[in-house]
Amino acid sequence: MDYEKAQEELRESLRNEELTAEGLPSGVEREEEEPFPFDADKISITDKRVPLETLLRRLRQGTISSPLIQRGENLWGDGQQSRLIESLMLRIPLPLFYVAADEKECWKVVDGLQRITAIRRFILDKAFTLSGLEFLKAHEGEDFDSLPPLYQNRILETELQFAVIGPSTPEKVQRNIFKRLNTGGLPLTAQEIRHALYYGPAAELLQELVELEEFKAATAGSVNDSRMAGRELILRYLAVLIFGPEQYPVNGDMDSFLCNAMKIINEPERRVWGSPDETPPVPRLTDREELRAYFCCAMTRAAHLFGDYAFRKSLPGYSDWRTPINKALFEVWACQLSLLSEEAFQRLLTHREDLFAALYHGVYKEDDGRFLNAISRDSHDPASVRYRHKAVAACIQTVVEKE
Repeated sequence: MDYEKAQEELRESLRNEELTAEGLPSGVEREEEEPFPFDADKISITDKRVPLETLLRRLRQGTISSPLIQRGENLWGDGQQSRLIESLMLRIPLPLFYVAADEKECWKVVDGLQRITAIRRFILDKAFTLSGLEFLKAHEGEDFDSLPPLYQNRILETELQFAVIGPSTPEKVQRNIFKRLNTGGLPLTAQEIRHALYYGPAAELLQELVELEEFKAATAGSVNDSRMAGRELILRYLAVLIFGPEQYPVNGDMDSFLCNAMKIINEPERRVWGSPDETPPVPRLTDREELRAYFCCAMTRAAHLFGDYAFRKSLPGYSDWRTPINKALFEVWACQLSLLSEEAFQRLLTHREDLFAALYHGVYKEDDGRFLNAISRDSHDPASVRYRHKAVAACIQTVVEKE
């Protein structure tokens, strides 16, 4: 593949971005991911009718995941949440809720998060009064306590239909099921699924890191994280930092690789996760403070070195346009830069023009486009993961050792 053809692929990448909650480009390139087959006999899903009062009890207990676990709770405004409450007042049945149960019978919400948010905010939090109603306009401006007993009872006595995915269902199967679900017309992203299944210190760390000024500066403020595109970028880097590219799965299962990283961050001392295919590789780094420090170092260095072109296929001085953030390049450059000594980085910074030239002539245009394939259509291939890290490390070393 010649460089001109590669440049045309770069132009195409401008039109191939993941979407935000509003359906707009997120600033992060989309990657094609082949689904992995699973044994249908291992699926365990039961139907359960749950009184709304039981849902409220679980919310108070914390035995059902809070609405902040998955997507931000601002996807529905007060008007849309009010109309959900109006449906309960009118006895209009709500769509099916999907939850995943663990061994302690705690539930993690997978589909139905915004509806649960509306119920919690109106009844428990007293966070809004009714507005924008279609049929019961006489009750606009009222909160739950102000409603007549007729409507309070209708709401509290509502029976909700839940599909409960049992803990015996393997995690890979759960993730595949969740990918098929549709919430508010927006299919769940892979990171939203991971966020729901493995919520804990890992999810909290990702949320903290995506809000750092260092990340925003390194990505030129171009990443919209409303569908967790930014958090997946960061997790991609953390996974390679934790396990190293040499422990990337031989079957190319990037999803499991990232899930294992979240599990390790959540429980650094735990090594057994159920079925053998879900056992994480051996981590080389697990301390969250160290992970945070490495990440901040990587972002600061990337911004200084590449400016607004960090983590993109386009290079400063060699492209007339700026492509979206590329996940594989984010993973590679963040890892390589964070592991460099300060002396080596300063030499790299001094010779940054030589670095760009070396990338353009010695990486992007060599090996019949192998590197460009390794960060695009073959990005999940195990050989490509190892190759792109080796290629960038070699390029850095050449420039650092320059006389």
